[in-house]
Amino acid sequence: MKNKILTTLTILSTFTYLNAMDIVKSPEPKKEKAKTTLGLYVSGSEAGKYLNANKNAILVDVRSPSELLFIGAANRMDIHVPLMTIDDSKYNKKFGSYDVKKNKYAIDEIVYELNKKSVKKDEAIFITCRSGSSRAAPVVNALAKKGFTNVWTLIDGYEGGKAKSGNFKGERVVDGWLHSNLEWSWKVPSEKLWFKCKYKDLMNSNDAAKCNSL
Repeated sequence: MKNKILTTLTILSTFTYLNAMDIVKSPEPKKEKAKTTLGLYVSGSEAGKYLNANKNAILVDVRSPSELLFIGAANRMDIHVPLMTIDDSKYNKKFGSYDVKKNKYAIDEIVYELNKKSVKKDEAIFITCRSGSSRAAPVVNALAKKGFTNVWTLIDGYEGGKAKSGNFKGERVVDGWLHSNLEWSWKVPSEKLWFKCKYKDLMNSNDAAKCNSL
């Protein structure tokens, strides 16, 4: 009986520790476009540890649908809403490929999903894009304006940084969720994925009409 009580207390103690663990902050990024008003930065590795220990924490992926299709997504991802999508009607000289266009409803869609999940304003929310700068930071800032106070940027994003030397020089193989021994997959449940007209009720009448005609 005594051993059972000790075992129970040990389990409860471990559970309490995991749910009370602090998020290990990363230094402020050097790139101005990666900085946020909240100043909360974390590596993919540390975010993964916290998300695994805290089921109420939220991971939001703001990459494009094509990135999820070809590079996969974190198994722990709760919400997928792209900040930018591919515009296959235009050519981007800088990219040497298709142009991109902003999803003007992105923040409304993310807030809708957070409210749907009854996420508290002070709950830990992690935002990831490809590398943790030009897309994640604007989303963090926008959510801060909506009153969310605990929103973190994954500074190395989903794919990580580029190798500076070796056989994979110039490729994104350094850290990030993808290279931090965290669970990911190419297969994502349909309810977690973003679709073009999934949130037509949040759109203006003209855009909603376009969805209705599809």
